[in-house]
Amino acid sequence: MKEKLKIFGEILKKFLKELTFYSIILLSCGASFFVGYYYKSINSDKKCQKIVKSQVNIAVDEHNDLIIIDNRSGNYTIFQDSIGLSIFSLYTKNIWNQHSVSGPKN
Repeated sequence: MKEKLKIFGEILKKFLKELTFYSIILLSCGASFFVGYYYKSINSDKKCQKIVKSQVNIAVDEHNDLIIIDNRSGNYTIFQDSIGLSIFSLYTKNIWNQHSVSGPKN
């Protein structure tokens, strides 16, 4: 009788060990699915606002970071230097193209 209980205990331990292993895998897969599924809805809560030129000031600091300042609220947003340089180069290309097309003004 003790021998049968011992064998049953070993089988039960092995079964619980495998059950725990597969439960952890299934829980992690389920959690990953829900994080991926709800990620878009969580991040889409941020509303984009249309900004009129007169409502903001644009500046570049000494580290070439782009700063956009809202004139009404005083809030500001700082962008990385690569973004600031990209926008600055696009802006200068636009001005250069307008200047070269219309010719110099006398």
